[in-house]
Amino acid sequence: MPGIVGLISKNNGMKLFNEMIESLNHNNYKIEKYSKNNVHLGRVHLGYVNVLAQPFFSKDKRFGLVMIGEIFSYGNIENRTNKNDSEFFLDLFVKNGIKILSEINGQYAACIYDFLKKKLFIISDRYGTRPIYYYLGENGFMFAPEVKAILKANISVAIDYKSISDLFHFNHLYGNKTMFENIKQIPEASYLTYQNGSFKIHKYWDFPEYDEAYEKTKFSKIEIANYIEEMQDVFTKAIKRQLLHNNEKILIPLSGGLDSRYVIAFAFALKVNPLVAFTMGPENSEDQIYGKLVAKKLVANHWSFNVQPEDIWKDAKYFSYISDGMSMIYGPIQGFSSYRYFYKKQEITVTSQMCDVLFGSPLCRRRIKYLINKNTFDEKSRKIIINIFNLAQDDTLRSIFNKSFFDKINKEYTEIPMIYITKYKRPLHSYFNLIINEHGRRGTLCGNLMYNLYVETRMPSYDNDLMEFSYKLPVELKKNQYLYRKTFSILFPELAKIKREKTNLPISTSNFRLELKTFENKLITYLKSSSAQRLLINFNRWNRPNYVNYNEWFKKDLKKEMGEIVLDRKTLSRGFYNENGLKELLRQHSLPNKDHSRLIWQIINLEYFFRNFID
Repeated sequence: MPGIVGLISKNNGMKLFNEMIESLNHNNYKIEKYSKNNVHLGRVHLGYVNVLAQPFFSKDKRFGLVMIGEIFSYGNIENRTNKNDSEFFLDLFVKNGIKILSEINGQYAACIYDFLKKKLFIISDRYGTRPIYYYLGENGFMFAPEVKAILKANISVAIDYKSISDLFHFNHLYGNKTMFENIKQIPEASYLTYQNGSFKIHKYWDFPEYDEAYEKTKFSKIEIANYIEEMQDVFTKAIKRQLLHNNEKILIPLSGGLDSRYVIAFAFALKVNPLVAFTMGPENSEDQIYGKLVAKKLVANHWSFNVQPEDIWKDAKYFSYISDGMSMIYGPIQGFSSYRYFYKKQEITVTSQMCDVLFGSPLCRRRIKYLINKNTFDEKSRKIIINIFNLAQDDTLRSIFNKSFFDKINKEYTEIPMIYITKYKRPLHSYFNLIINEHGRRGTLCGNLMYNLYVETRMPSYDNDLMEFSYKLPVELKKNQYLYRKTFSILFPELAKIKREKTNLPISTSNFRLELKTFENKLITYLKSSSAQRLLINFNRWNRPNYVNYNEWFKKDLKKEMGEIVLDRKTLSRGFYNENGLKELLRQHSLPNKDHSRLIWQIINLEYFFRNFID
């Protein structure tokens, strides 16, 4: 993935530095390199934003900076007219020091080297949207946006079994782990300093906690109107920052949901031209049905991509390589066909990851309702936080792994959730931080590893002001996404009349109708897993396809390929698996009411990891 790369070597590190750079050059990117004595800094990028040459130096040549990504504002300064984010960033740093970081509103990663003090600063934005991995060893200190660049140093590595535990329980890594014990990711909202052979990590921001957001439950009409007005203002500013510059070649992924509808509605209102969008999935999927209605209403150039199982299989190994084996293999790979098509045609994709979550989508879940009513942790709320994203059943994992391997990974996944339990007082606040940071930063944002191969990625949902507002907004007004839907309905009333996927109700529907639909969906999900499934087959509204169907593909289209790698002699020779347990897993998956596709993907992903990086 494009990003910043560097090496502070103990001897002549030019050969290693060049190899690190080349390992990141997946699509003939633009490459900028600088070497002086033992300091090697570089940037691999698409050349679409922040295009002036790097490193950028301070006037006195004391400081040099390389960065990837963009800055949208700083304090009260809007940065739409600035042509050089590097100059803007370094000028702030030279004048005001490291304290500027908490006020910078951007999605970036940056490195500053102080040639006078021989001190390195590596900076992650508030939400870690641009990953940076680092390692200190006999070759010196090195960092890169992909682990494979660091592996070019032929370092001695040990597998981190806590990471494998995360993969099988959460489908991606938590915390700042990689698949290797001695290579780590710089945390979100942090900067690393390296000087005189040692490094230190400093935190500069944390998610805010507002008592009123958890305690206030009654509101006057005037108070609700004020919240709506504030939400309108914060959304308008957040999306304006990301749509009003370099906007000639913007690409909008459009689903049938509300998040992407917000983005394309504002793009239309702000006169982004041409307005280009695409939707993935079969023609009769809800995403296509409602996405096309929205695109037609806005006269957008709309493209459809029906994801095919053979393409998925072809891209799976490549994505495991790009993500260094650390992320859910089945999540982003369906997007390869669309982004490959738009490569060199469009330059920036504007997406809206996690907005639904920020404004209340999980609050209808039974376990989250329990957390809402708790001001402090009890045993049940602790168990909820630890297991809320745990998708694995111990009995199933025990059956596919041999005993010694299962014992190594069985409970390791609890480590990071426990940090959130001990760090924060309120269970619901811990949950929000866990879902935004771990499930979001290391889960949802793994899609950016694929997007950023082809386009620059902007995310209004990770705007500082919008994130701050979401944490300030009372939980009561997030239920059924009340304020989120209400604000959209006021801003874009015609678009709010178009139905939304999953609920099949207009955005502007009442809370009562939405709650009835939620109950209906839960009932249908239950019936589909029972013998009553046959009765539902002829009802189209309960059987519209998703844009991917890994369950069915592993039963039919990809059954042969899937079985060949899961039961391959090389896979079994790792010493991890119980062969009979794997065979039983595949047999169960072939049954009509069984779906082990997520677990099967993780077995495949782990095997690809070993073939890509260990063998």
